[in-house]
Amino acid sequence: MAALESPPKVEVEKSEIEMDRRSYWSARIFVAAWVGYAGFYFCRKNIAWTPLPATSKHAWLGGFADLLMFFSLGYVLGQIIGGWASDRFGGRRTLLCGGLLSLTVTAFLALSLPISVVMMLQVLNGLGQGFGWPAINKLFSIWLPRHSLAIGMAWWSSSYALGSFLATALATALSTADSIPIQTGLRLSILVPSGVLLVTTCFFFWRSRDLPSDAGIEPINSNPPLAARTSSWKSVLYNSELQLLATMYFFLKLTRYSLLFWLPVYLIESQHATGRSALKLSSLFELVGFVGALLAAYISDRLLDGRRYPVGATMLFLAAFVFLLHPIISTAGPVAVGISISVIGILIFGPDVLISSTAVLEAVPPEQAGRASGYVNGVGSLGQMLSPLLISLCIRWFGWNSIFNLFVVCSLIAAALLAKRWNSKPASTETSFTQGALLS
Repeated sequence: MAALESPPKVEVEKSEIEMDRRSYWSARIFVAAWVGYAGFYFCRKNIAWTPLPATSKHAWLGGFADLLMFFSLGYVLGQIIGGWASDRFGGRRTLLCGGLLSLTVTAFLALSLPISVVMMLQVLNGLGQGFGWPAINKLFSIWLPRHSLAIGMAWWSSSYALGSFLATALATALSTADSIPIQTGLRLSILVPSGVLLVTTCFFFWRSRDLPSDAGIEPINSNPPLAARTSSWKSVLYNSELQLLATMYFFLKLTRYSLLFWLPVYLIESQHATGRSALKLSSLFELVGFVGALLAAYISDRLLDGRRYPVGATMLFLAAFVFLLHPIISTAGPVAVGISISVIGILIFGPDVLISSTAVLEAVPPEQAGRASGYVNGVGSLGQMLSPLLISLCIRWFGWNSIFNLFVVCSLIAAALLAKRWNSKPASTETSFTQGALLS
């Protein structure tokens, strides 16, 4: 009788083999996506080293702002097109196309080109860069178990924290090396990152797969084949939760990208830091900010039963308070400035990763993951596109400390929007293997 009730040994072994294969492939996709997206930052964070005909400090600041605005315009378009392409053709080919476009355009920037051509190339660079985020989210909607999204995406977010730091460090080293002429260094700071992105994009394409069936395993989440996905943009655009997330992300991304690109300039201009010390201090925003992504994910999953909005709202309310105090803190010296930047990074990156990835993917079925990510990040990137104009005006009219007043307002608005759904929980979804299988 006991023999009849126990499962056959062959079925148990088959189940264990399938579990091992799923764990292996999920980890493989995770690493491929980590490397692939980190590589994108090498052609994104070297914008400041794009050769420009600037004759004074103020001309350089204006040219830098123009570059960021043109890049961001392409980035908005890239999010929308990349979101559609990810749902239609899969994240693997979408990211490949975006990476190849970005590195090709970036390489052309090393030539002596008219400023109008440089600006147009930055639009195309932004277009290619915009393919990355919806492609990655599309893959994770398929390959990460739904209950592992928050913590999995939090660990993965170290890709753009570390990628951004390494990209800035590489461009700085190439452009300021004493043994390299300045013009040669500037060109190398464009060409070498293009080569890095080529390698990481090819690695991603080689190691990733669009669907579990492409790797010969059963689906991890319920997901129709690529050809069967017929849902339209209408179902995404009319999703009230996505509308709220997109509006919130406009203000959050305006803040994050302002800090991402302008912190080194602020430290040099306002705090009179040297180039190297400005790099070290500004890098704390991303490197320590990664801790915020982990805190947000673990608090949400382990303490709040998967509720995302209270965590995001609380961290943004606290961020507004720190922004308000920063002009006073900055008078206490470099150590105090470094601590303030680190705390700001934690409080900004936490809700950024938790909301723009996990909350978005939990609000839609997997077949809409690409377009939902592209829509939310596309609207958010409008804030990114507006940030150079706002920062430039604040600096010119009111001085550097005024930008932190702008961040206070943006953080409060974003926090208030998230607080409207304070008690919301993600929809229950079926899962098929444990969270530890991936992270182990």
